[in-house]
Parts: sequence; structure tokens; C-alpha cells
Amino acid sequence: MPNPSSKPLLHLFLHIGRLLEERLREPLADAGVHHGQGRVLDALLHRGPMTVGALAGGLRIAQPTATVMTQRMQSAGLLERWVDARDARRVTLTLTPRGSAAARAVRRAWQQIEGDLCDSLPVAERMRMRLLLEGLRDGLGGADPRFATPSEEDRDETRPPPPPIHPGRRSSTLG
Repeated sequence: MPNPSSKPLLHLFLHIGRLLEERLREPLADAGVHHGQGRVLDALLHRGPMTVGALAGGLRIAQPTATVMTQRMQSAGLLERWVDARDARRVTLTLTPRGSAAARAVRRAWQQIEGDLCDSLPVAERMRMRLLLEGLRDGLGGADPRFATPSEEDRDETRPPPPPIHPGRRSSTLG
């Protein structure tokens, strides 16, 4: 029998990732979103309104990717994109009521699947697993996007909220 420790861990990580995405597919589809959109909704639910650039930075995705994704989410009624009257390149994102409901459904799905995975483990093992996984994530250059520090520009609370984009007015693709 081969020694299990001689098998590449990377294969195990990739397999687990694929299995988790498969488990998430149905409950997220029921909420009307896919995995990437779930991450966007969760970030907005946790942090509140933010710019496309701040979202892209926090989720570690390219800004053009975030722009296209949020435009599609706007079309689906999940969020609103607000163009800054002083700088049309600056677009702030907010959840709609439908987006807030979808974000809560995403969190419930994540919690259910995490519970299914972890309920059989003692609390000490869950904590150890969390620390190990966070260490791996951090070692790969990742960070928890929900705790990303907003830029000074995003913290400027003296700015009034911009009006929503009107259906006939297109937002900048620069985000």
C-alpha cells in the first residue's frame, strides 16, 4: 500500500476545491448567483458600499473583471452602480434589496456546507485546521477580503452618496 504522505498535497487541495464548488453550485443557483458573485455580495454585505477598485483589490481580481461582473449583477438587479459626479471613472457599488437577500442566502449556503464538513470534528481540530488553512492562504499571498483596509478615498465620509446610474446613462468601465 502506498504511503499516503507521498501523494502530492496539491492534488488534494485542487480536488477539495472542485468538490466544494460542486457542493455550492446548487444552493447558489437557487439564490440566482454563481460562486464569484457570491463573494462580491458577501463583501458588500459585510463592508457596505465600496468602489469597484476597492472590491477588486479586496477580492484579488482584476478591476476589468470586477467591472464586467458588477455590470452583469446590476442587470440582474443584485446591485446598483453609482457614478461619482466629480469623477466618472469612480463607481461605487451598493446592494439592492434583492442583492441583500441573495447575499444572506449565500452566507447560509456557506455556513451549511461548512457545518456539514466540520460538525464531526472536535472544536480543537477545527481551530487547528483554520489556522493551518489561513497560514497556507497567507503564504500564497492571500488575505481575507472582508477585512481588507479600505482606501482613504473609500473612507471619505464627507462625500454625499452619488445618485444611481439612470437606465439611459452608462457607467464608466474603468470602475
